[in-house]
Amino acid sequence: MENESYVTMTANILKKGIKNRQTLGIAVVAPIIVLIILGYMVTMAGYTEPVKIGVINNDNGIGNVNAASNIIDELKNQENVTVISINEADVNNDLNDKTITAAVTFPENFTTSLIKKNATLDLELEGTDQTANMLVNKAVTTSVSAVAAKSDNITSPLSVNVESLYGNGLDFTDLFMYKFMTLVTLILSMLLGLFTVLGDKGREIFKSRASTPIKTVLAYITGLSLFGLIMILIILAFGIYVMGITVVGNIGSAALLMFIIAMVGLSIGVFIASITRSRTQGMGLFGLILVLQIIFSGTFVPVSKFDSMTQLISYSLPLTYSLDAMKGIFVKGFTLGDVATDLTALVVIFVVVSILSMIGMKTIQKPGKS
Repeated sequence: MENESYVTMTANILKKGIKNRQTLGIAVVAPIIVLIILGYMVTMAGYTEPVKIGVINNDNGIGNVNAASNIIDELKNQENVTVISINEADVNNDLNDKTITAAVTFPENFTTSLIKKNATLDLELEGTDQTANMLVNKAVTTSVSAVAAKSDNITSPLSVNVESLYGNGLDFTDLFMYKFMTLVTLILSMLLGLFTVLGDKGREIFKSRASTPIKTVLAYITGLSLFGLIMILIILAFGIYVMGITVVGNIGSAALLMFIIAMVGLSIGVFIASITRSRTQGMGLFGLILVLQIIFSGTFVPVSKFDSMTQLISYSLPLTYSLDAMKGIFVKGFTLGDVATDLTALVVIFVVVSILSMIGMKTIQKPGKS
């Protein structure tokens, strides 16, 4: 075999590849799965979710002329726009729970002011979705222009007062960086837990540790928590002092939230190492979990764009709740109490994964199994 010819060597490699499930999986199955997932992602990314504009029409009009009603009618004809009537007192609540994307308020003397050419229109945005903000602004501008063209410029000039419930004074970096920080925190903490356990598997002491899975799993997570804390402080400091992002909420709350996310990541890393028997298996499972997190958590495509079945996957992933909570504190200025639902979900995932790690270590890694 040492002097095998090029042809023989090539033939042997080919035969081995045909018999090797891993090679066939990478060459045949992996491209199909990746293309299906990416095709779905492209379809979802290309789908423009309709924006919901709430209108408050206080315009008394003049005789049979009501300029506000005309603009509202034009809004209803805009593509990817849904118009609903709301109460002025409910604007903030409707924006906060995303019942609406924006609110347009027409004052009582709107038509009269238009004729006098000093009219003002109030537009309030939810503010955290830049794509939605652009769609709303475009729809309002187009509708006003359309009415102006039909009424001999009765609607011109018109000033629009634009305000945002959240995101005032924040730039693109502020609205995106929290996602990057969340992703980095979860990935690095997963790797920290995974590599630590995998590194111990070749040592004799791990066999004895595997015989006491509850104590071992808790010890790994607790022992690595200090490194998780150091990691999230570095990530947070980098975001604030190097990237210059603005944290609207309390920085202490942001740090505590990131620490919780890191603990969840550690538990997942320990879980992966606990249920796999080799480094190759561990890295393969890590890659699969990572891909699922990035694709279905709302990192790039909002979860609301997915169908109901896909959303079930999204709401089983820790990154989904991590991103929502981080957005709440970093962009909206929420307290930890305001993101209690997300925190509860993360704690539940942490507990469940830790228990599964204990079961996995007891059944798969117990002494005598390699």
